[in-house]
Amino acid sequence: MRHQLFPRVRKNPFALSAMTALTASLAGLALPASAQSSVTIYGLIDVAVGQYDGPSRGTIMNTGATSRLGFRGAEDLGGGLKAIFQLEHQFNPDDGTQYNPSAFFSGRSTVGLEGFFGRVTLGREVNASHYVEAGADPFGQDGLPAGYGARGGISQANGGPGQIDTVRTNNSINWAYTLGSFTFRAQGAMREGADPTGNKPYSASVIYASGPLQLGISTLNPSKVNDNWSYVSGQYDFNVARLFAGFGEGRNTFDQKMRNGMVGVLVPVGPWQLKASYSHTEADGNSIQDRVAMGAFYFLSKRTVVYGEATNDKRAGDYAYGIRGWQPSTGSIIKINGTGYDVGLRHYF
Repeated sequence: MRHQLFPRVRKNPFALSAMTALTASLAGLALPASAQSSVTIYGLIDVAVGQYDGPSRGTIMNTGATSRLGFRGAEDLGGGLKAIFQLEHQFNPDDGTQYNPSAFFSGRSTVGLEGFFGRVTLGREVNASHYVEAGADPFGQDGLPAGYGARGGISQANGGPGQIDTVRTNNSINWAYTLGSFTFRAQGAMREGADPTGNKPYSASVIYASGPLQLGISTLNPSKVNDNWSYVSGQYDFNVARLFAGFGEGRNTFDQKMRNGMVGVLVPVGPWQLKASYSHTEADGNSIQDRVAMGAFYFLSKRTVVYGEATNDKRAGDYAYGIRGWQPSTGSIIKINGTGYDVGLRHYF
């Protein structure tokens, strides 16, 4: 006997009409699933061998530029509106461990909407000031000579519990909008997980980019009571060389006045890129860093680079960051190495 899937439908006109309406409704609900969407997988893997400035550890293998694996996607919602997301995992390729042990998607973790109002995202995101600071660094704030070390006591990435620049902010609301040659960014964050006696983190920046010229200005106020930071940067491409410069001023959590200045140059020579930078940092008028960095990068292709880098900080070890902020060192048992170098292989995908 042949099986009838919906025997009552055949006998009941009302049921048939209801099934037809239900089918039409389900078909209508399925329409957004057919909207145009895309997911991009991207990242870089960088492994280098060298001796790193800072606490002496001898020759080691490590990630040069921070290795990362990212997923970026968008769905067209119609009417000029898009849903967007970005996830970025940072890792150490020499042993396969997480770069940040406490956060798997430590690079970015955001979801948002994009439309006539610009781009609005929620989650863990780079602060608005960081884009301006990166504009002063020919190394793009990545690798051994990068901005984190080059800006001395400014970045929390140096390990101190209260330096100024947080680089990325958790629990944040972000807005970005481009109008002609200007890009505006703003970020605010919940106090969740931060010092309950402090401030709600916020930052803002404006970048002008037209032809060979780029200029930027930004302000940053992390979650502590005293810390704040303002920065200006610029770069100009003369074709034979691109020049970089930046200056920042603010206060850390111990209310010490912090200043940093940076200049740099990038010279393209065929498949080569030659880079150099100088960074000087002060805390309450005391020089805590004078750092020179140089690098040579040879592009085997658009995606694969071999390189060598070297840094030297003649102030290394003179000052240490502790319970009273930056103070002169007094015979620390940790030996500080002011010179570093590495050679490595980097692949973008």
